[in-house]
Amino acid sequence: MIRKTLLLITAALTSFAALAQLPSNINGSITPGKLNRIGLFKVLNGRLKEIATAVPDGQGRFGFRFTPEYEGLYALGSGNPQSQQGLFRFYFKGNEELNLKLDQGAYELTGKNSPENQALYTWDQQSKSFHDKGLTPGGRSTYVDFFPEVEDFKGKLDGIKKKAKTGNANFDKLFSELIDYDFAYYATSYLQMPRTAHPSKEEMSDYYTAFKADRYLTPTLLKLPYGDRFLTNLVYRKVDLASKPTVEQLVSTIGPDVLKGQYILQRLEGVRSYSDFQEMNNTYKKYFTLPEQIERAKAIELKLVETKTGVPAFQFSYPDLSGKKTNLADLKGKVVLVDMWATWCGPCRAEEPHWEKLNEEFKGKPIAFVGISVDQDKPKWETYVKEKNIKGIQLHAGPGNELTNAYKVNGIPRYILIDKAGNLISADSPRPSDPKLKTLLEEWSKK
Repeated sequence: MIRKTLLLITAALTSFAALAQLPSNINGSITPGKLNRIGLFKVLNGRLKEIATAVPDGQGRFGFRFTPEYEGLYALGSGNPQSQQGLFRFYFKGNEELNLKLDQGAYELTGKNSPENQALYTWDQQSKSFHDKGLTPGGRSTYVDFFPEVEDFKGKLDGIKKKAKTGNANFDKLFSELIDYDFAYYATSYLQMPRTAHPSKEEMSDYYTAFKADRYLTPTLLKLPYGDRFLTNLVYRKVDLASKPTVEQLVSTIGPDVLKGQYILQRLEGVRSYSDFQEMNNTYKKYFTLPEQIERAKAIELKLVETKTGVPAFQFSYPDLSGKKTNLADLKGKVVLVDMWATWCGPCRAEEPHWEKLNEEFKGKPIAFVGISVDQDKPKWETYVKEKNIKGIQLHAGPGNELTNAYKVNGIPRYILIDKAGNLISADSPRPSDPKLKTLLEEWSKK
């Protein structure tokens, strides 16, 4: 009897292993001409990574045949893997078919499909309104209508879980967790989105006042397409953002080291200079416990090598008001302070009085103050500079210029400091309103 049982278990395990090695087929259709590229993505530590693409034919048909790397969630669609708008998740284990009709904002199952993907589709339909409100900024929805929906929908979750039994124990366990995680992700994301009205602490509904972020700060996040994004929501639910917590304080709210590593990688991707990367990486790299985390940190470092102090600065060359070009080589022998700005930028305008003051204080010193505009509207820039009589060398580069790309300028104002030999001092210098900048200018102008 024992021998027979062991043989059955062995046969079952062998069957499952063979199943996992068999390919899965995706047969899809779209309205012809509506989407020109479809991507297939795997989940890699709470983020999406593209593994294949397909181009629909003239009749709008597309397909994939692939062997799943793991049993679990994947994503399909035409959207961006960061925002995940236009992407939809499906479950693959090998040896199944997915038949669907795809649109930019929705999908529909057609023909024969696995019980797992039928369960996901049913849940996606049930939660669509809640999902859309939670993850879409603006709109007419405010907490006044959303909070009652949160409480009402929350009461239905257990019933939805009980009905979803597919016979696949792995999926059923994940699906039960997925419903809770989806609900919490949509509900907390709602609070992070721009709205026309925001609740006070006293106006929060019961779900939010009883919310326990630690319930979701588990490695399960790494299995979900939005895990990385949800991680940030959860950290923010545990701190008072108005107190401007330090990175150390934020990291301390996370339990598992592997999630601390994920959060630090998010922070590193926002770092603007090599020195800042080194400081943070050296402090927190002990939390990179997965090979992919280590590789991701290396990739971030490589992108920032050009911002390392002492490397040759990017050789910009842009026209002034008269159309004459000024390039970095023309300014050799002077410390160069570059101001990346635009006429429409409020924080940029707030720095103008401090910029003017520094120009006056360092008049006659070997320092060149160079304003480089990223304005789309060049005539507007010309008028603004003339009317304001802004000091320094004023150049126009326009949006998406080479200097912006070289130093990952994704927000302005941005100040870049270059030494007399044309080498980088800082790709993310202090602003003119910060006394540290004056100290740096005094120090480097004497070298």
